[in-house]
Amino acid sequence: MTMCYDIDISYLYPPAVFDDPVKGALLRRNGLHPHSRANYIARFRDARTVRALAGAADDIKAYFQDCGFVFEVSGGALPQGSVDYAFRNHLRDVGKRMQENLAHYDLDARDMNGLDIAACKSAIDEAQPIETFGAKLLRIFGKLRRNRFWPYFVHPALALPALTLGVVLALQTLAAPQGTTVSSSLIDANVTLLMPSSR
Repeated sequence: MTMCYDIDISYLYPPAVFDDPVKGALLRRNGLHPHSRANYIARFRDARTVRALAGAADDIKAYFQDCGFVFEVSGGALPQGSVDYAFRNHLRDVGKRMQENLAHYDLDARDMNGLDIAACKSAIDEAQPIETFGAKLLRIFGKLRRNRFWPYFVHPALALPALTLGVVLALQTLAAPQGTTVSSSLIDANVTLLMPSSR
């Protein structure tokens, strides 16, 4: 039975951490950058593949570790043959590392414990990016920010009246007694008081 080589990528430190002035500076000083190879890991989705990798010879494990793999199941729920759209370039980079690292390891004569590097690289090359809901939202907000669309919503000339209207509506909703109605005769009386008297 062939192994399943679907792979999920995840960050060690999410890119948002690098926006923090203190944490971001500390991470950068130690050689980590948001999308650098040292900041993400690759994990197989299939438990059988992970077990085969964990039980392989030391040099095979070292090869996969140098390519960015950890020996645990990802737990991802994407369909077979797909990759999260946000990590498509990271997955390509894992495939590139697999090719580069073959020159440093003599794996031709090794018992691969059921693993097939060529099939794994093929699965990486053929993985179709799928945009998850969260990634789609991030992409849309990124476009709005780049196109300078978003600042119009926080412009004081527009934001202040909208905020005021929201507060007034919220206060009216919260302050209105529940289950009571106002008599139409009272409304008519108030309207007649506001109308100019005819002389």
